[in-house]
Amino acid sequence: MKILFIDPVFGISGDMMISALIDAGVPFEDLEGILSAIPDFPGIRPRRLTRGILNGVHLEIGRSARHFSITEMEETIGSLDIHGSIKDDALGMLATIVSAEAKVHGVSRDRVHFHELSHIDTIIDLVSVAYGVGFIDADAVYCGPVPCGSGTIETSHGIIPNPPPVTLEILKGHELVFYPENLELTTPTGAAIVAYYARKQGRVPAFRERARGYGMGTYESSRPDVLRVFVGEAEGPAYDEEVLVIEADIDDMEMEYLGAVTERIRAAGAIDVLHFPVSMKKGRTGVRISITADASRFEHIVETIFAETTTFGIRWRTNFRRILHREEETFTTSYGPVRVKKGFDSSGRMIKIHVEFDDVKAIADAKNIPYREVLEIIKEEIPIRT
Repeated sequence: MKILFIDPVFGISGDMMISALIDAGVPFEDLEGILSAIPDFPGIRPRRLTRGILNGVHLEIGRSARHFSITEMEETIGSLDIHGSIKDDALGMLATIVSAEAKVHGVSRDRVHFHELSHIDTIIDLVSVAYGVGFIDADAVYCGPVPCGSGTIETSHGIIPNPPPVTLEILKGHELVFYPENLELTTPTGAAIVAYYARKQGRVPAFRERARGYGMGTYESSRPDVLRVFVGEAEGPAYDEEVLVIEADIDDMEMEYLGAVTERIRAAGAIDVLHFPVSMKKGRTGVRISITADASRFEHIVETIFAETTTFGIRWRTNFRRILHREEETFTTSYGPVRVKKGFDSSGRMIKIHVEFDDVKAIADAKNIPYREVLEIIKEEIPIRT
């Protein structure tokens, strides 16, 4: 399986991660073309720096006074002409930061206001990292212990402990290491990258290195201000991943709302949502909602469950899942373009195909013909077979 290993030698920030990915082979020109659509984009320039015997990339971002609200950030990212998975990842990292800010400040998500993070640099960081990690297309992402400074730092909120509470909230569950440096070694954006992509548990497997990149920072310290990434091939099954299973039992809710509620839970970032009847105490019949989710979406999903259902408590556990490597391809049919998902086993052999239901439904509804009829015709027309 293909892995991406993040080695935060002296911390992690958004610009250092982008720099390391560019040094590892992510095409700068393509990235620059994507970012140029951001309003008031100030321009970026990769510059090679040397720290002792280390040589890597330092990404310079042009000066800009442009700031965005959280809603404007979401709208800007959503409007970019990029693959949906890149948007999802960029928005997922942004949501991770927003959830942590809301919890630290004791406010709801819609009352969170960014200060330093409202700058255009945050959008550049999130989109660039999402594009770069997507370009690498690793089956699993690992990260070494995340370095944190000590003492205090000065922010728009005044002097606060180092690392900031929001950074610690984002990194909950990840391994940390503290250095006696009065510097913000890991930023909230850097923490969100780790929390969103990297596995919390499990050692990085032995791998054969295919590419390496160094992202250079500008701090002067006894330690090299460097973030290092490795792209490699490891033996073993791909797509074994750790997930959370979150459950709630309900017996006092109007059942006609259940379908709408499960859709909102999916929108909150759940991988899957199931509901089924259960026998509860005193012989009452109830419904159990079972949600599979990545740990990075836990807080957002739990908030949604409490807001949208009548439950007073939830429970969760760690599970593992294995999925096939998947690719999506669009085919031209007599009904128009139709998306097809292909599944591959660990040897790279295609063993499954699935025609996208939303496309079948749209065609059948527009032509007022049975779904099954559309599906069978499309299956005959697409030029792939398992």
